[in-house]
Amino acid sequence: MSATAIRSTAGRPVRHSNRDIRPGIGRLIGVELRKMVNTRSGFWVPIAVTVLTLLVAIIGSTNHGGTSGTFIHIFNISSRPASYLLPIMGVLLVCGEWSQRTTLTTFTLVPSRWRVLGAKFGASVIVSTIALIACLVFTVVFASALGHAPGGTGSLPWQVILQGWLELAAGMLMGLAFGAAILLSAPAIVSYLLLPIVWNGIVGGFHFLSGVAHWLDSGDTLNPLTLHPLSGTEWAHVLATLAFWIGIPILIGWLRIGRGDID
Repeated sequence: MSATAIRSTAGRPVRHSNRDIRPGIGRLIGVELRKMVNTRSGFWVPIAVTVLTLLVAIIGSTNHGGTSGTFIHIFNISSRPASYLLPIMGVLLVCGEWSQRTTLTTFTLVPSRWRVLGAKFGASVIVSTIALIACLVFTVVFASALGHAPGGTGSLPWQVILQGWLELAAGMLMGLAFGAAILLSAPAIVSYLLLPIVWNGIVGGFHFLSGVAHWLDSGDTLNPLTLHPLSGTEWAHVLATLAFWIGIPILIGWLRIGRGDID
C-alpha cells in the first residue's frame, strides 16, 4: 500500500502521493542528446562532420576561381559530409545501448520502449537541424566571401532549404532504423552503406524491375533535394524511398526492441 501525506496550503488540504512521475519526452530527448557525445565515437563524429563541412564549403567556394560558387552549389556540396556521417550517429545512438550495456538501466527507468525510441527520433531531428544551420552558415559566408561566379551567388530558395533539412533528417533516421533492426554497430553501419548499392545493382540488373529499383534508389531520389525544388514525380520517388528504407527497418527494430527480451 502506498503511503500518502496530507498538507494544508492556504487552508486547503493537498494530497501528495509517493507514486513515481515518469519523465517528460523533453527530458528523454535531452538524455538521448547527451548519449550521442558520451562515447568516444559519438564525440568525434559530430566534430568530423563540422570540420569536413567547413573544408568542403571553403574548397567549393574557391574551386576554379569560384565560377560555380553559387549558394545552391555550395549548399549542395557542403551538406554531403553531414548526409554521409549523420546516419552513423543514428546507428550508434541505438546500438550504443547494447554495446555499452545500458539497455537494462534505460528500460528499467523508462519501461515504455516506444517512448525511448521516440526520444531517439526526436534527438536525431534536433541534431539534423543543427547540421542544417551549420551548412547554411558556411554556405552564405564562404560563397559570399570567396565565390566569384559570373552571374553572382544567386539565391537559395526556401524549398531547397527545407528539402536539405529533410535529406539530413531522413538520413539520420534511416541510420537509426538500421541500428534498431540489427542492434550491432558494425553490421548496422555496413548494412546501411551497402544495402542500397546492392539493391540497385541486383534489382536494377533485371530489366523488368529497373523501374522499381529507380524508385527506391536513395542515391538517385534523394540527391536532387539540395539542387532544386522537386517536382511531383520527384517527391513521389522520395516518399517511396523513405517509406522503404526507413519503414521496413524500423518495423523490424520495433519487433526486436518492443517485444524482445532486454538483458
